[in-house]
Amino acid sequence: MKISSPGRVNLIGEHTDYSLGYVMPLAINLYTYLEGERYENVILHSRTIGEKGFFDPESFTREGNWLDYPKGIYFSLQKRGYMPGGLKGEIYGTLPIGAGLSSSASLELAILEFLNQEYNLNLSRMDEALIAKDAENEFVGVPCGIMDQMAIALGKRGTALFIDTENLEYEYIPFPKNLKILVFDTGVRRELSHSSYWERRNTVLSALEKLKKSSSKYVSLEDLEKLSEKEKIRMGYVIRENQRVLDAKDALRNYDWEMLGSLLLEAHWDLAENFGVSCDELDFFVKAAMKYGALGARLTGAGFGGSAIALFEDPENVGEKIKREYERKFMHHAKYYMVVPSDGVGKCMD
Repeated sequence: MKISSPGRVNLIGEHTDYSLGYVMPLAINLYTYLEGERYENVILHSRTIGEKGFFDPESFTREGNWLDYPKGIYFSLQKRGYMPGGLKGEIYGTLPIGAGLSSSASLELAILEFLNQEYNLNLSRMDEALIAKDAENEFVGVPCGIMDQMAIALGKRGTALFIDTENLEYEYIPFPKNLKILVFDTGVRRELSHSSYWERRNTVLSALEKLKKSSSKYVSLEDLEKLSEKEKIRMGYVIRENQRVLDAKDALRNYDWEMLGSLLLEAHWDLAENFGVSCDELDFFVKAAMKYGALGARLTGAGFGGSAIALFEDPENVGEKIKREYERKFMHHAKYYMVVPSDGVGKCMD
């Protein structure tokens, strides 16, 4: 059996999911592939990183390497009373690792979808998203929200996915074919579980606790006056970003590309100046993309490196031009991709 599991870009709504706010990601046509069969144990060969690994599906421990992601899936399934057997598989694909395009969630959901189909677990796509989030939070130790897993599990070709992460309600928002998404991988890598992500997350959550609010959706500008200066700055960004997601949804529905682009650009500089998660390389791309006619651009993912996106109506040769300028300025090898909204994880029919 062959499974394809997409990556994701977040169109808008960054650092809002762990405070149960709004997000609008989309699955993209860069994939993790898993070709596998039933087996007594779990034996996996990752062609992408050139490593093999194995473990007993009924007895395993966290080791701090890439195998923790499939182990986490087994851990989360067993917590829920599922006891699938093993698998022998090859992992490869077109989705870059560590680029901020959710390669970890893509791998988790590839493993989970294989087990779901091969062992008839009868899990819904929402079940899969929740199980994969649990695997990353509780086993791998990354304090992510639900956005990545829902985007990859529930993605639908030609649409963005608007999600209320408090109640997990979602809707598909048509994404126009004439808008092109340029993804620029800066080559700057960061380890999310050991980064300043923890500090941002904890600051926002402590502010919510202080305000006795269950979700950032319910925090008002007046509430900010009750917070410390750092909490006020971080939560102020989150309030504005939640509103930008709602405005971006309206812009897509109203075919207002100028408004959509301006919201992305505003979001990037708010992230850079008030949430402190950008870097010189990401800022360079955003400025260069706008110079070459982008409607809007911003970092995508947690920041601190990774990737950025830009929206174009006519992006001919822009990626290559920015790449050349970028590599002259920085000591990083960059890559770029033109992507489109993709279907979520599933069995390959070829």
